[in-house]
Amino acid sequence: MTQRTKGRVAIISRESDSRTLDIAMLEAELRKRGINVKVLSKLLTKDRSLKMLGYAGHVLKQEAAILGSDVVVLDTYCIPASMLPHRRGTEVIQMWHALGAIKKFGWQTVGRDGGSSGTVARVMRMHKGYDHVVCASDVTAEHFCEAFGADRDRIVKYGLPRIDYIKSVSKGERRDDMRRKIFSLYPELAEGGRKIVLYAPTFRRDRAVDVKSLTDAIDRDRYAVVVKLHPLYRGDVSEADGVIYDEQLSSFDWLAAADIIISDYSSLVIEATLADIPMYLYAYDLEDYEANTGLNVDFEKEPIAPYVFRDAKALAAVMDGDYDMDALRAFRDRYIDIDTDNCTGALADYIESLINKCKY
Repeated sequence: MTQRTKGRVAIISRESDSRTLDIAMLEAELRKRGINVKVLSKLLTKDRSLKMLGYAGHVLKQEAAILGSDVVVLDTYCIPASMLPHRRGTEVIQMWHALGAIKKFGWQTVGRDGGSSGTVARVMRMHKGYDHVVCASDVTAEHFCEAFGADRDRIVKYGLPRIDYIKSVSKGERRDDMRRKIFSLYPELAEGGRKIVLYAPTFRRDRAVDVKSLTDAIDRDRYAVVVKLHPLYRGDVSEADGVIYDEQLSSFDWLAAADIIISDYSSLVIEATLADIPMYLYAYDLEDYEANTGLNVDFEKEPIAPYVFRDAKALAAVMDGDYDMDALRAFRDRYIDIDTDNCTGALADYIESLINKCKY
């Protein structure tokens, strides 16, 4: 006799054409519990908005999945989830695709250069229809409420599955295997005793990322530099000799080998704190980014303020000095104030509790 599944969950994303790390981990955990899971992933970003007609067929698949599910999990805006009616009793969870909200988004950016117009946001019912919003801290909850136009009582405090992966790959059971993979791909990193610096800047719309100033400033006889650009960045980068521009691994994978992390306004700034690796922010365009996109974090008031630099040479000059790990952990505790043990299981428990409320 076939075992009856415990419920129906649809996981919908437009972040990638394939399953993201969070989705893959959550799907595996739910299936292990006998829950029927349908995943729909198809990339759609603002710079591809003219292809919306070609996306229409996928939207119909999304709506069918929503109507046939007890719980719907999203990691970004989803047209049918916000604009079309749901079956009575269906619960919609927004787990978002970043652990924090360093930069403003959603309703926070309406009217800004990088955001939607107010008219478009209202017509598209931007971020409407969420019953629950997953969040990893009380500080981030305030930002998510603004960005999603959600009341505080819709916030549920859980971590994303990526937390389990980051902890595992940076200092847990996956670390040794990932280091072997990295050194197999890039054997030069295992030579000469150089420290490995991971530079992972955020995406900048219609602007090039200043990689050259930083790579030129770092002494590459003492440091091996790895540049990990945002997956959506398709601009030209002036590649420097002796610098690795990786497209095979994720930024999280590199936490297994990195000795120093450099980023800026990326959610990696929060996520990488879980690895307990010295981190610096190369915020060369801080004022411009704040004016055009907007930031939720005032870095000058954060515990890691001494490690925020606008000048590449000034940043490179302090990388050899002592690093205040207590400051890094204090920053982490502000933005991740949940229990970080088994975040995948805890989120699956919550989803299962919502399924159990449904009547069959």
